[in-house]
This record gives sequence, C-alpha cells and structure tokens, in this order.
Amino acid sequence: MPPTKPQIHSLFATPLCVHFLPVAVEMNAALKPMIAAKLDGAKSKDQGAYAAEDFRSWGNHHAETLFTVVTDIADSMTASRTGGRVKTDWKIAARASMRFKGEHKDAAATRAGAFWAGVYFVDDGYGKSDDDALGGQVELGDPRGPMPAMVAPSLSFRLLSGLSGSQGGGGFSEVIRPQSGMILLYPGWLPRGERAYEGEEQRLVIEFELSAPV
Repeated sequence: MPPTKPQIHSLFATPLCVHFLPVAVEMNAALKPMIAAKLDGAKSKDQGAYAAEDFRSWGNHHAETLFTVVTDIADSMTASRTGGRVKTDWKIAARASMRFKGEHKDAAATRAGAFWAGVYFVDDGYGKSDDDALGGQVELGDPRGPMPAMVAPSLSFRLLSGLSGSQGGGGFSEVIRPQSGMILLYPGWLPRGERAYEGEEQRLVIEFELSAPV
C-alpha cells in the first residue's frame, strides 16, 4: 500500500561536523607558546597575523594528533559515488593565525581546490566568558546565496528536524560561537568568515584544508 503521508526528503544537504578534540586541554597548553613564538612580529592588517601554511612542519606531534582526528572524521564523512566507504590519502595544508581585539577573519570565502576545509580553535580568547558582545562568531554562508531570501524573505523550508533551512529564514548564514578545543569541518566550497572579535585575550586558531589526491 502506498504511504498515506507525504514523504519529505532533504536533498543535497551540506554536511558540517562540530567536534571537540579529546586531548585539547593538554595539547592547547603546549601549542599556545609555540604559536605565539611563530607569529611573533608577524604583520596584522585588521584580520589577524598569519603564519605560512607550514603548521605540520613545526607543530610536531601535536599537529599529527590533530590531523589524525581530522582525517578520521573526513574519511567517515566521505563516500564513493556509489555510497561506499573510502580511505583517502588527504593532502593537508594548515596554518596558524592569531587575532586580537577588533580584528576579524576576512569576508566569507570558499577554499578553492579543497574537498574539506576546517578550523581548530586552540584558544577562543573569551576567557570562559559567555558574553555575546565579545563577537568573533564563525559564519558559514548559505551555499544557495541570497536567492531564498529574495524570493520570500519571511519564509523558510521546514526540515524533518523541525528546524528551518537556514537561520534568518534562508539565504543568510549559520552562526557558531567558537570554543577552545573545537574542530569545525565542512566542504571546501562552503563560504566561511568570522565576525569582529572583541575579546581582550589572544585568539589562536589553526586553519586547514584537505585536498583529495589527483
């Protein structure tokens, strides 16, 4: 007998993984002085100071620990075109960055050539404060662009979870407040930016991209 209720499927979903590194407390304590030393004297242009994409070369076993976890997650979220499980020899590019009060990540941008992209927060800079006025939230742009909001700004699509298709009614962005030890992993084509950070402490971040072997 055919189903009596409408069958709703969420097509073309955009995966996002939010995970907390199990050994974050110990590892972050070691990484903080290493990143500070690496970025000592680095220039900042309102978007924080960046090191070259060589974190794996100086991050020692801490870098390998982080990327063992990241690649395991990436493999678990990646499939062949027929839906089979895969084990991929990911090519990883990673760099450290440091942001101070009033600085922000550049405007939401995609990571060209990366299958997965992500960020790890060594220190969120909030000093355990829950004050939203400190800013610095990560923004993930709606991959559909502004179209849903242009068609009907007051409406959105109801999902099986009961949530709407995007915050603000669709066509805007998903906002996540960083936490020390948090890993965000998402498709490289998804735009990511960061609001202006107003905390008094340094924010330390590892940004990375995973590319599939050619």
